[in-house]
Amino acid sequence: MSRFSLSVRLTLFFSLIVLLVTVTLSTVVFYQVGEKINQQISRNLTELADHKAAEISNVLLFERTNLLSWRASSVMLDVVVDDLDKRINTELKNLKQYYPLAGDLYVFNDKEELIASTQQTTLKTKLPDAWKTQKDYQLVFKHDVPFIKGSILAHLTALKLPQLKKQGYLVITHPWDDITQLLAPTDSNFALRKNSETSAELFMKNSVQDITLNDDFTQKPLWFFGDESYLGSISKPITIGDFNFQIAAFMPEKLAREPLLELTQKLLIAATLVGIPMILFVSFLSHHLVTPIKKLTATIRSIEDSNDLSIQVKVSGRDEVADLGNAFNRMTSQLGDLFHKNAIVEKELEDLNANLENQVVERTAQLQDTLQKLKSAQTQLVQSEKMASLGQLVAGIAHEINNPIGAIYANMPPLAEYIDDIKTTVNIAENCLDESGLKILNEHKTEIDYTFVIDDLTQLLNSQKQAANRIRNIVLALRNFSRLDQGAVKQVLLEEGIDSTLQMLLHNYKNRIEIEKNYTLNEMVECYAGELNQVFMNILANAIQAIPDTGSIFITSAKINENAVITIADTGTGMPDDVKAKIFDPFFTTKDVGEGTGLGLSISYGIIEKHHGTLTVESNQSPDNHGTRFIIAIPIKLVKEI
Repeated sequence: MSRFSLSVRLTLFFSLIVLLVTVTLSTVVFYQVGEKINQQISRNLTELADHKAAEISNVLLFERTNLLSWRASSVMLDVVVDDLDKRINTELKNLKQYYPLAGDLYVFNDKEELIASTQQTTLKTKLPDAWKTQKDYQLVFKHDVPFIKGSILAHLTALKLPQLKKQGYLVITHPWDDITQLLAPTDSNFALRKNSETSAELFMKNSVQDITLNDDFTQKPLWFFGDESYLGSISKPITIGDFNFQIAAFMPEKLAREPLLELTQKLLIAATLVGIPMILFVSFLSHHLVTPIKKLTATIRSIEDSNDLSIQVKVSGRDEVADLGNAFNRMTSQLGDLFHKNAIVEKELEDLNANLENQVVERTAQLQDTLQKLKSAQTQLVQSEKMASLGQLVAGIAHEINNPIGAIYANMPPLAEYIDDIKTTVNIAENCLDESGLKILNEHKTEIDYTFVIDDLTQLLNSQKQAANRIRNIVLALRNFSRLDQGAVKQVLLEEGIDSTLQMLLHNYKNRIEIEKNYTLNEMVECYAGELNQVFMNILANAIQAIPDTGSIFITSAKINENAVITIADTGTGMPDDVKAKIFDPFFTTKDVGEGTGLGLSISYGIIEKHHGTLTVESNQSPDNHGTRFIIAIPIKLVKEI
């Protein structure tokens, strides 16, 4: 019956011990680190849910804070005291553009009629039932109203003075699609639970489905949506006004468990890196321990086969195996001595036999019989000694691991320059003075410096002439402005009006200024065409005058959010901030006396306001970037006053 060698058995024994130790240590590490990973996964999901809830909360709280702040503004107080003008629409548009709001602003009066809005909505629309509130503030969650496309959220507040009944409502809307985008699934899916309801909306990649979401959320280890299992966590409740909500985050179990799979792989690699060297070491150690025993066994077999008791076991070291080898060598040495003595006796008997051949025949037979018995005894002795030695050997081994239209400033004309020709000045003075004036002038020629008097008179006359010209220009501008309302509303291409204006101004810039155009609007715009052409004329004329020598004017047209937007930019000298702040004020001008009325941009601003649009200016005087840009934005379809 075949059996494994001792070295193989020792290798297997110690390898099993190494394997058990490695598995035990790996299991302990796996459960300890795995538990921490599971806790971290849960914390990560909770943080993800809290972060997503905070995102939505920040958006809604931002709008709520602004709503409560804006209701105290002067424009909103005008609604309360029933002092309305066009400023309220301008104010709403400025608020939407400046902050910038995802939705729109609406103002209703005490009759619950819409009186102003940033949306192109018919005025006098009735206040929806969902927006009626008696509270200081209310958030209306996902709902629909007739005059807004798609679902929305709405922030509501009443407009009123202290101790008085409400005089209207101020409303901010927020598109529900914007909230949907915030909750769109990435690596995780999100569900929104409102007002501690038992259901929530789960946002999947291609759909939204209702799921049951109770207060014992944390007691459920796994969630199943479709054919996939998820780990989940829920945020802390977020409260805005009387409304509260929570966000639940769900991550596919397979994705969430990837750190555990990675840990398992690393432990297997570590166990392999530790186990294989240990097994090799055990194999080497077993071989080293068993080698002396193998040598002893081989020696015994050689003696047994040859009956040569002189054969010795090679012994090295001073351990128990070496002691066993030495004992075996002593035993065979003693047996060798016995066999040698037996040979001597046999020789003596042979000699005696030669002398006493006849007498010792029987004795010889007896001796031969005895000799055979002795050999048998010797053989038994050798076998017993072998077994005893092997037993000792095994026993021994068993012991070895802000608003333009500011205040109105009147520009006082500066004094005219002195004329060079004194004689011409004297003639002008004498022609303008009557007889009494000439008499007074001649009487004082000897007392007053003649040149000084003539110069002062010349300055006075020139100043009056320039003032008269400026008054004439102002009157003409005012007369033109008074005729603006007489034009009919038309549908025109604004680019054609710009090109026509440039053609009229061609003599002012030909061969001096390069005109660059980028027209992408190419759509009919409903407007007072003559008035808009006047705006183009005023702004383009200013742009040409702002370029002292050579330069460029850039003109663009585009459609942005149902608005026609025209920009006119020049590479002129630009303007400082204090001039830019007053550029739309009536009678304000930076030109020399007699060169401008100070009404062109003010009238242009009024024309754009009449179209429910905006006219803004940007300017820079830095060495590397200078010039001015005017931005005109008006609705493509004119909103008519009711």
